[in-house]
Amino acid sequence: MKFLYSILVVFYSVALSAASPHPEDRLLDAIYDIQASNLSTAESKLQSLVTEIPDFKLAQLVYADVLSSKVNSISLPGTGIEDGLQKSLLLKEIKNRYLAVNDQHISNHIPSVLARIDDYYQHAVVIDLSKSRLYLFDNTQQIPTLIKDFFISMGRSGAGKITEGDLKTPLGVYFVQSYIAADQLADKYGAGAYPINYPNAWDRLNGKTGHGIWLHGTRSGTYNRPPLASEGCVVLPNQDLLDLGEHIDLKNTPVLIGENIEWLAIDLWQQYQSKINQLHTQWKTDWESLNVDNYLSHYSARFTNGKKNFSSWSDHKRRVARHKSFVNVKLTNVSLLLHPNEDVLVATFLQTYTSDNFSSQSWKRQYWNKESDGQWRIVFEGKISAPIAPQLAVNGVNVEKMQ
Repeated sequence: MKFLYSILVVFYSVALSAASPHPEDRLLDAIYDIQASNLSTAESKLQSLVTEIPDFKLAQLVYADVLSSKVNSISLPGTGIEDGLQKSLLLKEIKNRYLAVNDQHISNHIPSVLARIDDYYQHAVVIDLSKSRLYLFDNTQQIPTLIKDFFISMGRSGAGKITEGDLKTPLGVYFVQSYIAADQLADKYGAGAYPINYPNAWDRLNGKTGHGIWLHGTRSGTYNRPPLASEGCVVLPNQDLLDLGEHIDLKNTPVLIGENIEWLAIDLWQQYQSKINQLHTQWKTDWESLNVDNYLSHYSARFTNGKKNFSSWSDHKRRVARHKSFVNVKLTNVSLLLHPNEDVLVATFLQTYTSDNFSSQSWKRQYWNKESDGQWRIVFEGKISAPIAPQLAVNGVNVEKMQ
């Protein structure tokens, strides 16, 4: 028993709240006691935990092993579970939960996928499916700051959704689109749901299909699902979903979903941010220069805006440029987010365009792809509806959700 938890305890450093510790923290606290050979104390804590949350299956598993240790010597958790699949899923859950605790790879680090996020976006969500973990970032300071993280479940068939019904969770850069209250949902979706914009433009360009990918809770009588348990959605325990919801602004909370996400030390992240910024700034500079060849060099031969392909886009831009003596482009609220597992950059910004005979203002989104020659080029560019201005939560419910 002692050997069983010796590896796990290396990652234990959770500061327990005297008021209302998270169930995961309480489980970790019991495991700390197990490692210290305080089995009676661990048993008491686990008994209290499973009494209060009887559907916390992982806590039930550890509790059962503590009880079994009184009469039998065991070397692995789940000895009393006969179902091989159930045992495998619970073992994966315990591994992912404990490896996430005090992960030294993320302390004072920032995910590289958050290359640049404008402070117009108050929060960002990064999900690492390989760790069964959702990370919530506050973006009201100078750099994104990790404020909470939660255990999550994903599609039964794993990551990388391609087609309708493949039971996989998509990988990419998405945005929360709306909020659906629990009383508008079937019980299996729990405390509510936040649909995201899968499939996005990049997904559609690559022929991906499917719909209805949500962040949502768990059915009544279930604390959490195992790591691989949904039809493609990201699933959190109900209370965790409610906690997360206090920080979600509809239309402008990015949700980046990936595997094995890279985290950078702050100084390296700032260098990386500068490099990505330069890429986008050069596009703007070349547009303003009225050198159409330089401007079009930023666009892929595969480019589309939903109406024009690269050839017709090029012809259009050359015709327009002949009638311009100057072009001024102001970009504000710029966010540059990277696809966690593909060379894709998603740029979102408010564009104010002025020339000698025309002016306009619109929100835009671009998808850049690093192509086979190593150059980043725009494969899709289009207007989007204006994001909803961030609002403060009132009694845990954002103003947008009541509209």
